[in-house]
Amino acid sequence: MSNSVIAAEIMAQAGFDWICIDAEHSAISKETASHMCRAIELHGSEPFVRISLNDEVEIKKYLDIGVRGIIVPMIKSGEDVKKAISFIKYPPAGNRSFALPRATGYGNWSNEYFEKANQETFVGIMIEHVDALNKLDEIFSVQGIDAVLVGPYDLSGSMNIPGQFDNKEFIKALDLIYAKAEEHGANMGIHEVHPTEEKINALIDDGYKFIACGIDTLFLLEKSKEFAGLCKKR
Repeated sequence: MSNSVIAAEIMAQAGFDWICIDAEHSAISKETASHMCRAIELHGSEPFVRISLNDEVEIKKYLDIGVRGIIVPMIKSGEDVKKAISFIKYPPAGNRSFALPRATGYGNWSNEYFEKANQETFVGIMIEHVDALNKLDEIFSVQGIDAVLVGPYDLSGSMNIPGQFDNKEFIKALDLIYAKAEEHGANMGIHEVHPTEEKINALIDDGYKFIACGIDTLFLLEKSKEFAGLCKKR
Protein backbone atom coordinates (compact mmCIF):
# COMPACT_ATOMS: atom_id res chain seq x y z
CA MET A 1 0.00 0.00 0.00
CA SER A 2 2.86 2.39 0.82
CA ASN A 3 4.38 2.76 -2.66
CA SER A 4 7.66 1.60 -1.11
CA VAL A 5 10.00 -1.03 -2.55
CA ILE A 6 11.72 -1.15 0.85
CA ALA A 7 8.43 -1.96 2.61
CA ALA A 8 7.75 -4.75 0.12
CA GLU A 9 11.21 -6.19 0.72
CA ILE A 10 10.81 -6.01 4.49
CA MET A 11 7.44 -7.79 4.33
CA ALA A 12 8.96 -10.55 2.18
CA GLN A 13 11.98 -10.78 4.49
CA ALA A 14 9.60 -11.17 7.45
CA GLY A 15 8.53 -14.54 6.04
CA PHE A 16 5.11 -14.04 4.45
CA ASP A 17 4.34 -16.60 1.72
CA TRP A 18 3.08 -13.89 -0.61
CA ILE A 19 3.03 -10.11 -0.70
CA CYS A 20 0.18 -8.30 -2.43
CA ILE A 21 0.97 -5.09 -4.31
CA ASP A 22 -2.16 -2.96 -3.99
CA ALA A 23 -2.74 -1.39 -7.39
CA GLU A 24 -6.34 -0.49 -6.58
CA HIS A 25 -6.09 1.91 -3.64
CA SER A 26 -2.52 3.19 -3.80
CA ALA A 27 -0.31 5.43 -5.93
CA ILE A 28 1.95 2.53 -6.98
CA SER A 29 3.03 2.78 -10.61
CA LYS A 30 3.76 -0.22 -12.79
CA GLU A 31 7.45 0.73 -12.80
CA THR A 32 7.50 0.71 -8.99
CA ALA A 33 5.55 -2.56 -9.01
CA SER A 34 8.28 -4.08 -11.18
CA HIS A 35 10.92 -3.13 -8.60
CA MET A 36 8.68 -4.48 -5.84
CA CYS A 37 8.49 -7.84 -7.63
CA ARG A 38 12.27 -8.09 -7.62
CA ALA A 39 12.48 -7.20 -3.93
CA ILE A 40 9.75 -9.70 -2.99
CA GLU A 41 11.29 -12.51 -5.03
CA LEU A 42 14.70 -11.85 -3.48
CA HIS A 43 13.50 -13.33 -0.19
CA GLY A 44 11.54 -16.26 -1.59
CA SER A 45 8.08 -14.74 -1.36
CA GLU A 46 5.53 -14.62 -4.18
CA PRO A 47 4.55 -11.22 -5.67
CA PHE A 48 0.80 -10.87 -6.12
CA VAL A 49 -1.16 -7.82 -7.23
CA ARG A 50 -4.67 -6.61 -6.53
CA ILE A 51 -5.50 -4.93 -9.81
CA SER A 52 -7.55 -1.77 -10.03
CA LEU A 53 -10.20 -3.20 -12.34
CA ASN A 54 -11.06 -6.28 -14.36
CA ASP A 55 -9.38 -5.03 -17.53
CA GLU A 56 -7.34 -6.88 -20.17
CA VAL A 57 -4.53 -4.33 -20.48
CA GLU A 58 -4.32 -3.76 -16.72
CA ILE A 59 -3.97 -7.49 -16.03
CA LYS A 60 -1.56 -8.09 -18.92
CA LYS A 61 0.82 -5.36 -17.78
CA TYR A 62 1.19 -6.80 -14.28
CA LEU A 63 1.58 -10.36 -15.52
CA ASP A 64 4.28 -9.22 -17.93
CA ILE A 65 6.07 -7.49 -15.03
CA GLY A 66 6.27 -10.90 -13.41
CA VAL A 67 3.60 -11.09 -10.71
CA ARG A 68 2.69 -14.66 -9.81
CA GLY A 69 -0.86 -13.99 -8.73
CA ILE A 70 -3.73 -11.74 -9.77
CA ILE A 71 -6.46 -10.74 -7.33
CA VAL A 72 -9.49 -9.33 -9.13
CA PRO A 73 -11.73 -6.94 -7.15
CA MET A 74 -15.50 -6.47 -7.26
CA ILE A 75 -16.54 -9.76 -8.83
CA LYS A 76 -20.32 -9.72 -9.09
CA SER A 77 -21.13 -12.46 -11.61
CA GLY A 78 -19.86 -15.55 -13.35
CA GLU A 79 -19.30 -13.44 -16.45
CA ASP A 80 -16.92 -11.23 -14.47
CA VAL A 81 -14.88 -14.33 -13.56
CA LYS A 82 -14.83 -15.59 -17.14
CA LYS A 83 -13.53 -12.22 -18.31
CA ALA A 84 -10.74 -12.28 -15.75
CA ILE A 85 -9.73 -15.83 -16.65
CA SER A 86 -9.63 -14.93 -20.33
CA PHE A 87 -7.28 -12.02 -19.58
CA ILE A 88 -5.00 -14.07 -17.29
CA LYS A 89 -4.63 -17.31 -19.26
CA TYR A 90 -2.85 -17.92 -22.55
CA PRO A 91 -4.73 -19.70 -25.37
CA PRO A 92 -6.50 -22.04 -25.48
CA ALA A 93 -7.66 -21.39 -21.90
CA GLY A 94 -7.79 -17.61 -22.42
CA ASN A 95 -6.76 -14.77 -24.68
CA ARG A 96 -3.62 -13.37 -23.05
CA SER A 97 -1.22 -12.07 -25.69
CA PHE A 98 2.34 -13.35 -26.02
CA ALA A 99 5.40 -11.15 -25.53
CA LEU A 100 8.94 -11.30 -24.14
CA PRO A 101 8.77 -9.12 -21.00
CA ARG A 102 10.38 -9.52 -17.57
CA ALA A 103 8.16 -12.50 -16.73
CA THR A 104 9.90 -14.50 -19.47
CA GLY A 105 13.41 -13.35 -18.55
CA TYR A 106 13.09 -11.00 -21.52
CA GLY A 107 12.90 -14.10 -23.69
CA ASN A 108 15.56 -16.13 -21.88
CA TRP A 109 13.06 -18.70 -20.57
CA SER A 110 10.01 -17.77 -22.63
CA ASN A 111 9.12 -21.29 -23.81
CA GLU A 112 9.12 -22.61 -20.25
CA TYR A 113 7.07 -19.64 -19.04
CA PHE A 114 4.48 -20.01 -21.81
CA GLU A 115 4.11 -23.72 -21.02
CA LYS A 116 3.66 -23.28 -17.26
CA ALA A 117 2.04 -19.85 -16.79
CA ASN A 118 -1.56 -21.07 -17.09
CA GLN A 119 -1.05 -23.64 -14.33
CA GLU A 120 1.22 -21.58 -12.10
CA THR A 121 -0.45 -18.16 -12.14
CA PHE A 122 -2.63 -17.77 -9.06
CA VAL A 123 -6.15 -16.45 -9.67
CA GLY A 124 -7.96 -14.89 -6.74
CA ILE A 125 -11.36 -13.22 -6.95
CA MET A 126 -12.85 -10.80 -4.46
CA ILE A 127 -16.41 -11.03 -3.22
CA GLU A 128 -17.00 -7.60 -1.79
CA HIS A 129 -20.43 -6.42 -2.90
CA VAL A 130 -23.92 -7.41 -1.89
CA ASP A 131 -24.86 -7.87 -5.58
CA ALA A 132 -22.61 -10.95 -5.70
CA LEU A 133 -24.51 -12.79 -2.98
CA ASN A 134 -27.32 -13.89 -5.29
CA LYS A 135 -24.87 -15.13 -7.93
CA LEU A 136 -22.44 -17.15 -5.86
CA ASP A 137 -23.31 -20.45 -7.55
CA GLU A 138 -22.53 -19.12 -11.02
CA ILE A 139 -19.41 -17.32 -9.76
CA PHE A 140 -17.93 -20.38 -8.04
CA SER A 141 -18.88 -22.69 -10.93
CA VAL A 142 -16.33 -21.05 -13.24
CA GLN A 143 -13.20 -23.19 -13.61
CA GLY A 144 -9.81 -21.68 -12.84
CA ILE A 145 -10.40 -19.92 -9.48
CA ASP A 146 -7.66 -20.66 -6.94
CA ALA A 147 -9.15 -18.73 -4.02
CA VAL A 148 -12.05 -16.51 -3.08
CA LEU A 149 -11.17 -13.46 -1.01
CA VAL A 150 -13.80 -11.54 0.94
CA GLY A 151 -13.33 -7.78 1.10
CA PRO A 152 -15.04 -7.08 4.43
CA TYR A 153 -15.10 -3.29 4.33
CA ASP A 154 -16.56 -3.00 0.83
CA LEU A 155 -18.98 -5.85 1.43
CA SER A 156 -20.27 -4.33 4.66
CA GLY A 157 -20.40 -0.90 3.02
CA SER A 158 -22.50 -2.21 0.14
CA MET A 159 -24.86 -3.61 2.78
CA ASN A 160 -25.13 -0.14 4.39
CA ILE A 161 -23.41 -1.37 7.55
CA PRO A 162 -19.81 -0.24 6.89
CA GLY A 163 -17.30 -1.78 9.27
CA GLN A 164 -19.98 -3.51 11.36
CA PHE A 165 -18.38 -6.93 11.19
CA ASP A 166 -20.34 -8.19 14.20
CA ASN A 167 -23.66 -7.28 12.57
CA LYS A 168 -25.80 -10.41 12.19
CA GLU A 169 -26.53 -9.60 8.53
CA PHE A 170 -22.82 -9.34 7.74
CA ILE A 171 -22.10 -12.61 9.55
CA LYS A 172 -24.96 -14.22 7.63
CA ALA A 173 -23.43 -13.00 4.35
CA LEU A 174 -20.00 -14.38 5.31
CA ASP A 175 -21.55 -17.73 6.24
CA LEU A 176 -23.33 -17.86 2.88
CA ILE A 177 -20.16 -17.10 0.93
CA TYR A 178 -18.21 -19.68 2.89
CA ALA A 179 -20.90 -22.35 2.45
CA LYS A 180 -21.10 -21.77 -1.30
CA ALA A 181 -17.32 -21.77 -1.65
CA GLU A 182 -17.11 -25.06 0.24
CA GLU A 183 -19.92 -26.53 -1.84
CA HIS A 184 -18.02 -25.74 -5.04
CA GLY A 185 -14.60 -26.74 -3.69
CA ALA A 186 -13.19 -23.19 -3.73
CA ASN A 187 -10.49 -22.15 -1.25
CA MET A 188 -11.88 -19.51 1.05
CA GLY A 189 -9.93 -16.36 1.89
CA ILE A 190 -10.33 -13.06 3.69
CA HIS A 191 -8.43 -9.84 4.31
CA GLU A 192 -7.89 -9.44 8.06
CA VAL A 193 -7.02 -5.76 8.21
CA HIS A 194 -6.14 -5.68 11.92
CA PRO A 195 -4.66 -9.12 12.57
CA THR A 196 -4.03 -10.58 15.99
CA GLU A 197 -2.90 -14.07 16.95
CA GLU A 198 -6.41 -14.86 18.13
CA LYS A 199 -8.05 -13.65 14.91
CA ILE A 200 -5.64 -15.51 12.63
CA ASN A 201 -5.99 -18.74 14.61
CA ALA A 202 -9.78 -18.41 14.49
CA LEU A 203 -9.73 -17.92 10.72
CA ILE A 204 -7.50 -20.96 10.21
CA ASP A 205 -9.71 -23.04 12.51
CA ASP A 206 -12.73 -21.91 10.47
CA GLY A 207 -11.13 -23.27 7.29
CA TYR A 208 -9.76 -20.12 5.67
CA LYS A 209 -6.76 -21.06 3.52
CA PHE A 210 -5.94 -17.71 1.88
CA ILE A 211 -5.46 -14.95 4.42
CA ALA A 212 -4.32 -11.44 3.57
CA CYS A 213 -2.73 -10.37 6.84
CA GLY A 214 -2.71 -6.64 7.61
CA ILE A 215 -1.38 -3.72 5.57
CA ASP A 216 2.18 -2.41 5.59
CA THR A 217 1.03 1.14 6.33
CA LEU A 218 -1.05 -0.02 9.30
CA PHE A 219 1.82 -2.10 10.66
CA LEU A 220 3.96 1.05 10.58
CA LEU A 221 1.23 3.33 11.96
CA GLU A 222 0.12 1.08 14.81
CA LYS A 223 3.60 0.24 16.05
CA SER A 224 4.67 3.89 15.74
CA LYS A 225 1.67 5.09 17.75
CA GLU A 226 2.34 2.46 20.40
CA PHE A 227 5.89 3.62 21.03
CA ALA A 228 5.14 7.32 20.57
CA GLY A 229 2.53 6.92 23.28
CA LEU A 230 4.99 5.19 25.57
CA CYS A 231 7.51 8.01 25.16
CA LYS A 232 4.90 10.68 25.87
CA LYS A 233 3.87 8.97 29.09
CA ARG A 234 7.39 9.71 30.40
